Amino acid sequence: MKIGVCGKWEQAPLAKGMGFDYLEMSVTSLAELTEEAFQERLGEKERLGFETSRYNVLFPGTMALLVDDFSMEAMKNYLDRAFRRVHLMGGEICVFGSGKSRTRPEAVPYDEAFRRLIAVTRGIGEMAEKHGLTIAIEPLNRGECNMITSVAEGACLRAAVNHPRVSLLSDYYHVALEGEPEADIVRVSGVIHTHIAAREGRLYPTEMEEGFRRFFRALKDSDYRGSLSVEGRTENFEEDGPRALKLLRALAGEAGL
Repeated sequence: MKIGVCGKWEQAPLAKGMGFDYLEMSVTSLAELTEEAFQERLGEKERLGFETSRYNVLFPGTMALLVDDFSMEAMKNYLDRAFRRVHLMGGEICVFGSGKSRTRPEAVPYDEAFRRLIAVTRGIGEMAEKHGLTIAIEPLNRGECNMITSVAEGACLRAAVNHPRVSLLSDYYHVALEGEPEADIVRVSGVIHTHIAAREGRLYPTEMEEGFRRFFRALKDSDYRGSLSVEGRTENFEEDGPRALKLLRALAGEAGL
């Protein structure tokens, strides 16, 4: 199993030195660069020789996807620019979390919001296909979003969209916070990427908690072949990064992943 860490480009040399397999950056961090700055970033990446195949934070929080005046054209124009850059940086998977962007407006009934989300996600999949990428829907906890808050709901959205470039992610932190049965990972199958952080405080997973073993066993039982990214908080990356990586390598080995 490849194990990476979510972070900013400036952390890439440290992450590589610690032994992480890749850095998971945000799509928005590439999209907001000028073309000149992006070309500089691309050169830095090539010189460092470190994998940046996974991306998160697909949309800026200012881009509301389920509002009445949503523009599919504007979204696709944004993604065309962003996905081009992700592809050039060696990207393969982009995570569709973006809880603020996909939150259902209070005035919009759930059924209508879900229909809108199907159309939006299909549009994202079409743009991903154009650039050779795959999207992983990320179920979030109810404190962050009111749409798609479980792996089962994520699987329903994936099925409704029915696009070959739209898949599913499972994040241990959200699973634990929502009290989801880890067995749902096996039941829905087809998860292609995962995130992890400690349940309490969403900190780097530097110490064992029992839920970690259940999560890794569920991945093993689902015949998981994907990657795992640390996505959490730390006040000392240089210290917590290696500790988290050591623990996750041990858990992966114990589970046979």
